[in-house]
Amino acid sequence: MEFDEAKIALKKGYLEAGLKLVDEQSEELVFEYQKVLFSVTKEGITEYADSEEFRSTLEVAPVECSICSSTYREQIVQSLDLRRIRPHQLWGRGFLFGDSGGDSLYVEISLASTQFVNYFLFDEAYIQLSLERMRMRRRFAKSTSDSKPLDIREQLYIPITIKVYNIPENSTDAALKYSSRVIESCLFELSYLNHITLGLMNEWLIRRREQRDRPFEFGESTRGRQLPLPTATFNPDIIRFYQLGMSSDEPVLQFLAFYQVLEYFFIMVSDEQLYNKLSRQLNDPKFKTTRRYLDNLIKNVAEHKRSTDEKKMLKNVLNKFIDETELIKFIQAYEDHLGDKLYSKKRSIFGEEVEVRLESGHVMGNVAMSIKAVRDALVHSSDRYERRPRHIPFSKTTEIVKQEIPLIKFLAEKVIIASAT
Repeated sequence: MEFDEAKIALKKGYLEAGLKLVDEQSEELVFEYQKVLFSVTKEGITEYADSEEFRSTLEVAPVECSICSSTYREQIVQSLDLRRIRPHQLWGRGFLFGDSGGDSLYVEISLASTQFVNYFLFDEAYIQLSLERMRMRRRFAKSTSDSKPLDIREQLYIPITIKVYNIPENSTDAALKYSSRVIESCLFELSYLNHITLGLMNEWLIRRREQRDRPFEFGESTRGRQLPLPTATFNPDIIRFYQLGMSSDEPVLQFLAFYQVLEYFFIMVSDEQLYNKLSRQLNDPKFKTTRRYLDNLIKNVAEHKRSTDEKKMLKNVLNKFIDETELIKFIQAYEDHLGDKLYSKKRSIFGEEVEVRLESGHVMGNVAMSIKAVRDALVHSSDRYERRPRHIPFSKTTEIVKQEIPLIKFLAEKVIIASAT
């Protein structure tokens, strides 16, 4: 791309993004945005022009915030350690894996390359992130009348990326498979040697924010600082599990914490059913202390002790504490929110074929089966016995778990309330 062509493309792109052109010279463009001046310099135009040849070899793959060719890949990474985020350790020189001096494979983790930035410069999600940074400048900048334009390149969104150079493949598909193995190995080494845990991002940060901004709420919510005084005493043990789920940003930990609220009552409810069965037998006027009647009692107790059907235990807990009509209304409202029949259609979830029939007498057992399928996939990393897919942390299956959080949270809340005294 020639210099003048790059200048025209940049001018068009920034105007469409909402900036106002206030000055145009042969080798510079000056824009105003949010009462702050930004300059597209000669160097910036040249960089954009030089990136065109490189840009033509790339594809957006395997996700929207990644580029790849047969020999090169670059993708945004994020911190996975919410307890110890150390962004300062990633700035500047970053991390280098291997020797960058020759033609052999090497990997670098650092600020996004100029090619990466210019490739996505006017992508809808990327430009919104850049405009956010530029709006922040308004707080610190002087008025437009007496301020020098800021170099717009320094105000753009520059994420941390992992770059794989000199991939020894002949196609993008082969390069993606090869580089994925290399990236995972490098990220493990970084965690092991430097105690910094990073993972690949699969979407632009702004999309993740949009998803968080649309939480699902069921029923009326209480706002403000004036809250009702509790009229019941709640079980403090299960409250701890609930608080663990509420305080976590990790979907797997959230799901398991809410599930443990239900699991807390497995034995109690199961024993309660046994007591009721034995009571009916003992209170029967026909009951006699003969071998036949006593053997029947012993059989019931022995079968109860051998029973480890957690799916049945879960269903029993739901039947005891959850109002069937309210559960059906919740699922219908959640599916309306999603715009998808997530539960009330046949689907395969981690290898288990499930469908929740929103009918009396069916919904509890169907919900128990669906929840248990997710729980097993999270707890068991091996599929040796059941030959089913399992959840892999920080992978696409995390999105499956996220969709399951509202239902398991609703059930945990209802169990806490229904078990209160």
